[in-house]
Amino acid sequence: MSLSKDVKTALEEIIGLSLEEVSKLDFDEEKNYVETKTKKALRFSKKVDPRITGRGNPLIIRRRITTMEDIDKRIMELK
Repeated sequence: MSLSKDVKTALEEIIGLSLEEVSKLDFDEEKNYVETKTKKALRFSKKVDPRITGRGNPLIIRRRITTMEDIDKRIMELK
């Protein structure tokens, strides 16, 4: 991570764990830690946020990805 020292210490104070410990937690451990820290059960929304949904690779839509076949075809056109 490329966080400044001040940001790291602030996050560690808020979270209660070092950032290295947080990065080693698996999903269930993270979930349990958050639930014990907040004293509430985590609920995940079933509504999809349209701002976050992926729209795929924009290069595919614009046909900007070049394959080796495209390059070969282009070279043959130049001869």
